[in-house]
Amino acid sequence: MDPNAAAKDFRRFIQELDDEGEILTITKEVDPHLEVAAIVRKVHETGEQCPLFTNPKGRKDNGLFRILGAPVGVSKRPGMQLCRLAKSIGLPSSATGHDIIAKINEAKSKPPVPCRKLESGPVKDYIIRGDDIDLTQLPAPLLHEHDGGKYIETFGMHVVQSPDGKWTNWSISRGMVHGKRELVGLVIPKQDIGAIWNMWKEKGEGMPWALCFGVPPAAILVGGMPIPKWTNEPEFIGALTGAPVDVVKCETNDLWIPANAEIVLEGLVSISETAPEGPMVEYNGMVYPGHTTQCPIFKVNTITYRHDPILPICVAGRAPDENSTIWSISQAAEVLNICQKAGLPIKMVWCPFESHCLWFVVQVDRSNLVEMRTNMEEFCRRVGHTVFGSKPGWFIPKIFLVGDDIDPTNLSDVIWVEATRCEPGRHEFVFTEYSNIPLIPYVTYGLPSKTGTNGKVVKCCMLPGEFTEESLPWKEGSFQGSYPEDVRRTVLENWTAYGFQPL
Repeated sequence: MDPNAAAKDFRRFIQELDDEGEILTITKEVDPHLEVAAIVRKVHETGEQCPLFTNPKGRKDNGLFRILGAPVGVSKRPGMQLCRLAKSIGLPSSATGHDIIAKINEAKSKPPVPCRKLESGPVKDYIIRGDDIDLTQLPAPLLHEHDGGKYIETFGMHVVQSPDGKWTNWSISRGMVHGKRELVGLVIPKQDIGAIWNMWKEKGEGMPWALCFGVPPAAILVGGMPIPKWTNEPEFIGALTGAPVDVVKCETNDLWIPANAEIVLEGLVSISETAPEGPMVEYNGMVYPGHTTQCPIFKVNTITYRHDPILPICVAGRAPDENSTIWSISQAAEVLNICQKAGLPIKMVWCPFESHCLWFVVQVDRSNLVEMRTNMEEFCRRVGHTVFGSKPGWFIPKIFLVGDDIDPTNLSDVIWVEATRCEPGRHEFVFTEYSNIPLIPYVTYGLPSKTGTNGKVVKCCMLPGEFTEESLPWKEGSFQGSYPEDVRRTVLENWTAYGFQPL
């Protein structure tokens, strides 16, 4: 059995989750106007099964898609909380956050694997062209009461390419239905899709584009990674899964798309036409009703899709959801790689889901740190410039630097160490020379900046002695830290005999 099978094929991913009891098929008619999303939000907040809606209201009229909610949400199954994310990259359902970060980081050292070009694939089962397209008649969901429209694109993958064909970018960015054949969506200049759009604008031509839903799960994770510009995501996906991505050519342009995708919209992104976009509840869990921005129009010329297709959606809001899982972990893995390439003694990086992709916990290898003969301020400044000055650093405002006695994936550990070892002011190193993504609420709606940028901070959750002493002078008051191994073993072996439920 191929351990990467689910990572390479969305249908296989769903089947494996279903086999484990992680899918709940809902045959009852459910209204895409808020009801679908309300169910998905409740699933995100309770860790319930992924709902697969086979009968969204309106589907019978157009016959197009089913809807899958919470495809990479967190599961409430003990020991399997990250099972959906683990399967997305070819790991067992029991994989930990450490396992997931390690596999992504390991792939960074592997050579890229070029795609395999095919004549056709399942995504070409059906084709709708030109004026036969009507996005307004699809059961596209309204996700939140205060959203500005129906966001059909929340968990699909944009495919664009630089005019010279040397840079292919697969990425995730929201898209709202604007008309029968139009979407409107964010094209932020500092993100890759914005950089490539500007190249086409300089050339004076619309940007060829495709939007793919139900792509290989590994592709959607890599699409959320802030990997270096001019890196071709499809080839990194091949390195991650150990096999080339099978692709087919679009009908109306020269872009190549995953052959086993569920649904693909093809067309052009205008370099001159814009429309009001938003508001939308974003990854930060907040929305400002009535707030819109002018964004480019995505013109749809063709839709291709496979038999009985599935539209995956992410209903953003309070964590955890796919923003918390996919985006925070993909960013953390990239930060780890950047730090290690810079020669910093960093063992692990994690973004607590509850922080909405805004806290990054950076774990130091203390034995190597002591050998560096550095001090707190010097080291924290170096970490800050390394991370904040990198591509993912634009998204990251807060770093928590911790020692290797702290598990970055354990929020209780992070809160404890920040509360006890980070002195306000003297253990906090602020950086004002770097900009931040404007989607952070306090960046756009907070106090006006006097410098033109908003601050970033490295919070050092380590005491000065941790930079110089081989062993820590304190012991932790816990089951693990306060009792000899034989006592711990006796307690665990007799746990049920005491009358407790099995651990």
